[in-house]
Amino acid sequence: MRRRKRSTITLLLLVVLVFQSFGSAAFASFGNLIKEEKAQISPGVTYVNQQYNGTYSRAVNLLNINLNDPFTSLEVSLPNPLTATTTVTSRALQNHYEGHFVVGATNAGFFDMVGKMPVNLIVLNNKLINVGIAGTKTSKSPTNEPIAFGIDRNGKAVIDRYKIEMITTLGGQTIPISKINGERGENAIHIYKSPKQTTGTNQWGTEIVISDVTPNPTDLYIGQTMTGTVSKITRFGEGGNAQIPANGFVISAHGGEWAEKLKNVQVGDQVDLTLSLGNGWEGAQYIIGTGPQLVKNGQVSISMDESDSFAKTRHPRTAIAVDQTGYRVFLVTVDGRQNGYSNGATLRELANYLVSIGAYNAINLDGGGSTAMVVRKLGSFQPALVNSPSEGVERKVSSVFQVISSAPTSDPTTLKLANLKGKVLKGTAVPINLEYALDQYFNPVKVNANDISLSVQGNIGSINGKTFIAENAGTGKIVATYNGAYGELPVTVIDRVDKIDILPKSLVIGTNESIKLTANITYNGGEPIIFDRSVIKWSVDGNIGTISADGTFTAGSEKGSGNIIAQFENITASIPVKVGSDPVLVDGFESIAKWKADQARANAAIEAAADNGNVKEGKSALKLSYDFTTAEEGIKVAYAQAKSPIELKGYPKELGVWVKGDGAAHWLRAHIIDGSGKTHTINFTEEHGLTWTGWKYVRAKIPANLPLPLKFDRIYVAEAVKEKQNKGAIYFDGLYAAYVNNHPEPKGNTGGGTDNGGNNGNGGNGQVPAPSISFKDLTKSHWAYSSIAFLTDRGVIKGYDDGTFRPSAEITRAMAAAMIAREFELTPSDDKKFPFTDVKANHYAYNAIKAVAEEGIINGKQAGKFAPDDKLTRAEMAVILTRAYNLKGETNKTFTDVKSNHWAASAINTLAANKITGGYEDGSFRPANPTTRAEFSSFMERVIRLTEN
Repeated sequence: MRRRKRSTITLLLLVVLVFQSFGSAAFASFGNLIKEEKAQISPGVTYVNQQYNGTYSRAVNLLNINLNDPFTSLEVSLPNPLTATTTVTSRALQNHYEGHFVVGATNAGFFDMVGKMPVNLIVLNNKLINVGIAGTKTSKSPTNEPIAFGIDRNGKAVIDRYKIEMITTLGGQTIPISKINGERGENAIHIYKSPKQTTGTNQWGTEIVISDVTPNPTDLYIGQTMTGTVSKITRFGEGGNAQIPANGFVISAHGGEWAEKLKNVQVGDQVDLTLSLGNGWEGAQYIIGTGPQLVKNGQVSISMDESDSFAKTRHPRTAIAVDQTGYRVFLVTVDGRQNGYSNGATLRELANYLVSIGAYNAINLDGGGSTAMVVRKLGSFQPALVNSPSEGVERKVSSVFQVISSAPTSDPTTLKLANLKGKVLKGTAVPINLEYALDQYFNPVKVNANDISLSVQGNIGSINGKTFIAENAGTGKIVATYNGAYGELPVTVIDRVDKIDILPKSLVIGTNESIKLTANITYNGGEPIIFDRSVIKWSVDGNIGTISADGTFTAGSEKGSGNIIAQFENITASIPVKVGSDPVLVDGFESIAKWKADQARANAAIEAAADNGNVKEGKSALKLSYDFTTAEEGIKVAYAQAKSPIELKGYPKELGVWVKGDGAAHWLRAHIIDGSGKTHTINFTEEHGLTWTGWKYVRAKIPANLPLPLKFDRIYVAEAVKEKQNKGAIYFDGLYAAYVNNHPEPKGNTGGGTDNGGNNGNGGNGQVPAPSISFKDLTKSHWAYSSIAFLTDRGVIKGYDDGTFRPSAEITRAMAAAMIAREFELTPSDDKKFPFTDVKANHYAYNAIKAVAEEGIINGKQAGKFAPDDKLTRAEMAVILTRAYNLKGETNKTFTDVKSNHWAASAINTLAANKITGGYEDGSFRPANPTTRAEFSSFMERVIRLTEN
């Protein structure tokens, strides 16, 4: 039995290896292949993920589909009704069930972004679902030629041209019909049928009503002839807008020429109507019109004008291709608009790639922000998104291609043990975990991990329960069995090491601060080792603090310098340490040789600035020029990016930088990269907060507990609001890492400008100096200082008894009520009953809550309940401010996470219309997030200034 199971696994591995040559010829079209992962995810489907670099980066996801496999099919999923849209992931999950597993899916044909109607031809089971575009006149359109993908009556994939022909025999004549249910043009002849009730035409046509049609014309089938009788005729100039019979249709012909041709048609005449697509499309399982064609007969052949921006600009792309047999299909997505990860592809680059992987015919599908692929990865029970959409979130789409496995779930045959991340040091105990179990058809199967039997082959160690004990140097394997299922895990045990590496490599830390260090042991020039970390012995050299057995260093209360030492047997390593250091200069921008400009939907450029007014420290600064007036819509971003990310010493709590603003009220942000390679966004201002002119020192908090080392990647300015997307320039000087919160600003040495009294929040116009305030936990550098000072001066904010403001604390509903009541000087009436049972009469905000409730500004969360201590959400904040200040206005701007039926959608839209908010960079508003005291102050100030101007 065991021998048979080993053979099964060998076969699976061989299948994967066969596909490893697949795509190797794509290097020339997409650059150098630097990463590739492949897995057979069902009997007839292999999933491939590729990463290319070169002049441009490309991230490719590919499904290789074998339609000859009896368990594999490629379906099209249509919305119901046709105007409904949803994400590819949602559609896949809806259609995923036992015996009909969605192992992969992508977006399919184009759809109208406004009306949501599919743009092109759709035929399902030989039934005409949508006529759409059958070719447009301009060669610059991707659908200028009628081309479609479909599965024919024999189950073969086809990419070919089609020709919609509706032929009627009328009054002894054979006449081609131009369109169904379209707007009747000059000298055109149309068919009008249900669901329309009247033709909607004018009197300058001939309209022939056909009744008693068989088969009923409600559904139109390719190749089917329908027969009916003329029941009424309205001649040229006599009327128009004919009534459409429930069991028939109307032939409507515009102009005098048709009036002459149809003059002999009489009531009672028999009429035939036949619908055809040509090229053997009759009987097809489905047909989806799209375009342009990319590959024809194995050669690149693009059926549109390649000088058009749709073709020549690098965008995210989705495509479907077929090999020469018609039974091998490739679904491909290429991510784009994400510099450093994937730049997308031109149509020609995409076509070359498709040829390189074996495409004989290929066609473009809807791409751009709609590009999406979901895959049921090995071991997963449901399909999930695998690509990175360009808008940061998955867009809702119309039609979807779904790769289906109908293979039934059966008993497990393959056990996959979680890979060990390196060789194992002798004496180490390593937990052995089951990653997943599969049946013979690659379906995931639930297995009780406790019932799995583990054993060791090779004299390398032993098993204790579910733990491997490394006992002898050498190579071997761990074998897992379960009711006939089999899996194995290669293991190498070593008994010597070469080197210890401590992370971070150097440490700068504030007095009395703590940080946990990591020591890694490597072998054979850098290979990772699995070992028990308790074998590392830590010590401190110098009067700098203490370190515990697990590597947690606690700095002393005095400034000083020294070393931290890690030791294993006779191998040691050390790192230098500074305690209580002032902010450390990350880059002074004295040279811009290690910086470059980058952009998203914008133009950006950097240059060195050397004149006195544009330099804060030293002799030079970095100027970032941006142009957000480009044609492409969406969030515009201009980056100053380090060509190689700059490693930060230790674990800073904040970054600070001198910025000379231009008063355009954009968003100033930055990216840092942690030790695992993950990128984190930090904010030097909030959205619309870069409001000042002149020089200002701004700070950004660094998230806690990130893997070390940290690296600074880029600083950038962003704008989501279309009306605010302008041209401008800002300057950077003196980028610092600080190891205490609210660190003092460095002193510029050139006198190159002063803070111009601008506001680092959303409020104000950058020209009105903020009043002076003295909260212990708030400095003038705080992004919301100006807003808080403004409201304090009006008596709206009072702070806490201990002299703090606590800007990052989340504001409660009671606090918001108190601020609104103070601003409007509201007092409750004596003759109205207090409506809430959860607010006591001695509550500090009792009168304020009663007053705002009586004014209808803040209502209870439920009958008789105000919930005074609940955190105020951003949605509630929007509703309160629009009610309190009677804000009006509408905008077409939408947020990805605020549906039209959201209870606060109208208020959120009104704030956006008044430029009070533009949402987050990813297009969201995050209505359920709590609002901080600083955020509420900033929003409230903006509204006050808006309504008082």
